[in-house]
Amino acid sequence: MRIGLAQMDIIWENVQKNKEKAEKFIKKAKEHQVELLAFPEMSLTGFSMNVEKTTENWQEQVQFFKKMSLKYEITLVFGYPAPVEQQELLRHPGWKKYQNWLAAAEKGEIRMSYAKIHPFTFGQEGDYFQGGEKIDTLPWKDTVLGGFVCYDLRFPEIFQISSADSEVILVIANWPDSRIDDWDCLLKVRAIENQAFVAGINRVGEGGGIAYNGHSALYGPRGERLTRFCEEESLLIGDIDPAEVRKCREVFPVKKDRREDVYWKESRRRGGISFIV
Repeated sequence: MRIGLAQMDIIWENVQKNKEKAEKFIKKAKEHQVELLAFPEMSLTGFSMNVEKTTENWQEQVQFFKKMSLKYEITLVFGYPAPVEQQELLRHPGWKKYQNWLAAAEKGEIRMSYAKIHPFTFGQEGDYFQGGEKIDTLPWKDTVLGGFVCYDLRFPEIFQISSADSEVILVIANWPDSRIDDWDCLLKVRAIENQAFVAGINRVGEGGGIAYNGHSALYGPRGERLTRFCEEESLLIGDIDPAEVRKCREVFPVKKDRREDVYWKESRRRGGISFIV
């Protein structure tokens, strides 16, 4: 299977210009026989907290990727901000009014939707965005995909839950160059500890006064890097074989040694909420 990483220089809060740029990435990916193409977090707006502007056309953003997936016959993973449904706000009066989404479009339909569980409070995201409460996966071809968003990468528990089913985990991000060493390290570690393919898709350029330098990468289940290193706007391509994940887990069955009963007990004893489901 061939996966593409669209390391895009997102034009700040300009959906129309970013749609034009994204379609060029999609067309190029199709020319290179890419079967799944993933874009950075908040793919058509950038990581903006100007939520009234970036969410006023959120349905248009989703429709664009649905249309492109049908037109080019390619699976697209992308991110967008959207208002929380009114019924959810009525059920949860204390919730923030927006969520940061990852979605997968295939053949004109949304096949996977995930609301970012961990808003980045250090960057004021937590002032506007409500954290999601569900992990989603997608059976895709001969494997299963999982997906997370940016700051989620710092929380290993959700990756363990996802990788109980998924063999390929995508992390879409707007991760600044000031903390890029963390990004490089954590992507590789998540691949190794979950014995899964992990793809990190980061933006480049400048947005909202913050600099981004990419470092998008696809890692194999033993932490081997499968894509070239790049800090410029570029399409990165890597080939994967899900059978490698199954073989890795069979030969070195780390997950069988997990003590989820102990994790649960310790979490409850310490007054926390267990991540074991």
